[in-house]
Amino acid sequence: MSLNRVSIILVNYNGARYNKECIDSILFSKYDDFEVIVVDNASTDNSVQELEDIYSDKITVIKSDTNLGFSGGNNIGISYALNKGTDFIMLLNNDTVIDSQMIGKMVSVSISKNNAVVSPKIYYYDNKKIIWSAGAVMNWRKGLAAQRGIDTIDEGLFDESLEVEFATGCCLLIPSEVVKEVGVLSDEYFLYYEDTDYCTRVINSGFKIIYEPTAVLYHKVSASTGGTESFNYIYYNTRNRLLFNHKFNSKNKLTYTSYFYFTRLAKIIIWAIKGKRELIAATVKAVRDYKNNNFGAIRR
Repeated sequence: MSLNRVSIILVNYNGARYNKECIDSILFSKYDDFEVIVVDNASTDNSVQELEDIYSDKITVIKSDTNLGFSGGNNIGISYALNKGTDFIMLLNNDTVIDSQMIGKMVSVSISKNNAVVSPKIYYYDNKKIIWSAGAVMNWRKGLAAQRGIDTIDEGLFDESLEVEFATGCCLLIPSEVVKEVGVLSDEYFLYYEDTDYCTRVINSGFKIIYEPTAVLYHKVSASTGGTESFNYIYYNTRNRLLFNHKFNSKNKLTYTSYFYFTRLAKIIIWAIKGKRELIAATVKAVRDYKNNNFGAIRR
């Protein structure tokens, strides 16, 4: 094994329509020393069979008997890779396509920055000139992470490599030494905010997070969870935002809770006018479950 082995972890849940393009882009990478680990979260489509038929000798498929969510699925892959002695963990959404030089550039930056966690420049898949993420900053008073450059045409304003407070788990290169120090993802989130939690723990442990613009990724945004106005998205995003801030943002509790409830009330009024009662129900259940310490997968 070389000194720079990268274990790329994809979590699959009924992702037959996404997996092939993502995995093919990885296999076409110009980086030489990597492995692809797909953790299946008890899919009910044909995605596992398809993966085994097409990539039987090129990837490792680990099957979970239950849906463990983004955090739990990734943790299975992380443990598997660490036990094999990998040097880097790459978390990667299966609804993405990577540039052929992305892995190598991220590894080089991580090494040069003393075991930094690294995030690429991420474009929308459907419009490859529009930025989705150029790293992120935390607004602690609002209790939110804000993606830099989101929805802007790339005109070179985000071409500087720099240290950031947060990077999306859509694609994250993490040195194994960081995982050994910081630990794995927190599975109480199940989906959403586990990356915000992890990045905060990384920084609190003394490591850096670097945004590297020469490393490029294309993302089919929200494709894997049904969009930003689905029941699941609203539920997990709402509950987990409250959980994250409770854990890490106590000094701004008054401001972030005021902002949260004011903006959520405004959304509820809009949803009521539009007849989107399921989104109101998702919000109410999320707040109730947070207060009752019901975390992990949603309990219907």
